[in-house]
Amino acid sequence: MDGRIPIDPESVATVHPFRRDKRDLVDEERFPPLADENGEQARQRPSFPILHVDDLEIGDEPTWLIEGLLPASGFGIVYGPPKSLKSFLLADAMFHVAMGRTWAGREVMQGAVIYVTGEGVEGFKRRLIAMRRHYAVEGRRVPFLMVPVAPDLGHACGDDVVLVNSLRAYLNSIGNPPVRAVAIDTLARSMKGADENVAKDITAFVDNCERIGVALDCIVLGVHHAGKDVTRGARGSNALDGAVDVMWSVEKGEVSSTATIQHMKDAEAGTSWQFRLLPVVLRKGGAEVQEVRSAVAEIITPPSKSDPATVKRRGRPLPDRARLLLKVLQHAIDEMGETVRGDPNVPIEVRALRRESLKKYLELKGYWDDLTTAANNRARLSTDTKLLLVRGFVGSTPNWYWLNDGACR
Repeated sequence: MDGRIPIDPESVATVHPFRRDKRDLVDEERFPPLADENGEQARQRPSFPILHVDDLEIGDEPTWLIEGLLPASGFGIVYGPPKSLKSFLLADAMFHVAMGRTWAGREVMQGAVIYVTGEGVEGFKRRLIAMRRHYAVEGRRVPFLMVPVAPDLGHACGDDVVLVNSLRAYLNSIGNPPVRAVAIDTLARSMKGADENVAKDITAFVDNCERIGVALDCIVLGVHHAGKDVTRGARGSNALDGAVDVMWSVEKGEVSSTATIQHMKDAEAGTSWQFRLLPVVLRKGGAEVQEVRSAVAEIITPPSKSDPATVKRRGRPLPDRARLLLKVLQHAIDEMGETVRGDPNVPIEVRALRRESLKKYLELKGYWDDLTTAANNRARLSTDTKLLLVRGFVGSTPNWYWLNDGACR
């Protein structure tokens, strides 16, 4: 005997019939019997699939909607500040998917695209007309469909089912082209009173989007706003960040905007590219007719891949202010960089920025702190610049700055 009092299970059940351990429920409430004496299932319940590791195979499902930039399925977000041109960029990418044309130099998987917009509807119609004229596809029935009413995806109210059924009925009327993407522009307009700062409300939105994606066998992309601090990502609950398969950020410069892949679940993030708007006249004006204009997105710098070796060499992440300075330099060089001739200290294959050109970008992009003195700002700039130089992100001479390979990925 080890000093413990033996317990009779039957006496426990008799004395305490209301305090039953969960283990006593194995053959009753918790799990149904596997089979009766005749080998038949005693109680029918839905079963979960079980896959043995040796039975797994690589599927034939397509991986990319836009090679290296957007996966073929899942849930994604494109975010940026107001007027950053994020909707122009996504609409242009989706229009190329519908046309089956390469976008930003990348192959696409052609098919139908549904673009849901609940704000600026008339303006978005003009953008679509501008795209079909610019790309010379008028009358060719490119399967780009617009839904001019935002569904309620912030609650479990059934709007996801209504939207899917409406789309299936229309798609059936045009020959059932395969659906490749559904864009929801914007997330906020489709929340319908739900709070984007609350995790459970954002989770409801994501769940609705994922059900739409599963039903139509496509990726669902939401357009969203950045927070007050653009460098900290999309606005609202961070439950959104944890739910995405892909996330693009868009930032506007003086003459162009920059898109960056901030997150990619099954591939490397960090790829970035630049674009600008190309004006399109839809109707010429006159004495009695007002001119109507719109614009289309034009890629001016193709997506560039990150350099894993460079990232590994540079070690731990940069501090926030140094990282912001690096972004400022990237924007400035994208817009005002030039090839330097006659200076053997500046690599000829890079675009470099004159030192005197950096100041206005420091102010424009929020690097300069208005609450401190000019001397303190200059001291911080000197410290952050030295860190970027030591870590190999940038190069410099007394007159020039430039980015080293993979610096902004």
